[in-house]
Amino acid sequence: MQSKDYLHSLFGCQGRKAVVTGASSGLGAAMAGVLASAGADVLIVARRAERLETLAAELQDCEGAVHTFSADLSDSSAIASLAEESQNQLGGCDILVANAGTANRVRLETMSEEDFTAVMDLNLKAQWLLAKALFPQLCQSAAGRIVNIASIYGLGASVVNGLGAYTVSKHALVGLTRTQAVEWARHGITANAIAPSYFPTELTETALEDETMSTRLRSFTPQDRFGQPEELATALLFLASQASGYVNGTIIPVDGGWTAW
Repeated sequence: MQSKDYLHSLFGCQGRKAVVTGASSGLGAAMAGVLASAGADVLIVARRAERLETLAAELQDCEGAVHTFSADLSDSSAIASLAEESQNQLGGCDILVANAGTANRVRLETMSEEDFTAVMDLNLKAQWLLAKALFPQLCQSAAGRIVNIASIYGLGASVVNGLGAYTVSKHALVGLTRTQAVEWARHGITANAIAPSYFPTELTETALEDETMSTRLRSFTPQDRFGQPEELATALLFLASQASGYVNGTIIPVDGGWTAW
């Protein structure tokens, strides 16, 4: 077998159908591009329709086709519509990349119940409802794959004051991932998570542009730099590939060594 064919057999996504949420910018957009470049037909999902259309145009030369669907995943009815859209536009779902999320930087002692609930609803409840809605389609796949996008703050406490609710939600997402892995293995579905550290995105730009905060965050990273979105590509393709069928319930930090301390 030629090297190219061998790599395609391991990491190629030709003929596969993927749903990527939180795809209008940042890590979600990068991961959608990775899957489309690897040959998957991808449904990109986010609230901002115009950003999705721009991304779809940028990815039009990829091997896989890119479709768009605007939805607010904090609305459970939108999640049901997303599952219908996946069936209609893609013909099913083989790969779910659950990336949509939010953070509200307020200390626990001053945070309102409403704000805490909003973070938990999107970062956890919506991820459960989304996987549940796509479960029948993932079951029909020859190799269903769930890749939840967690965080290093799902593996330890935040080093930034005010991210308590976000940290709690990401710990819970890790628990959801492992529970999905155990309960759904019998259906041919694997569930794993990627735990990134700090990457330049809209969610992190305020912290990374602050010189004092940026220096502090780099001090926790042995490689003394922040990640680049394309550096998630290998972890994503590994977990999304059909060849990773015996990898289930794992959490892969992509963090420059942050969790190695």
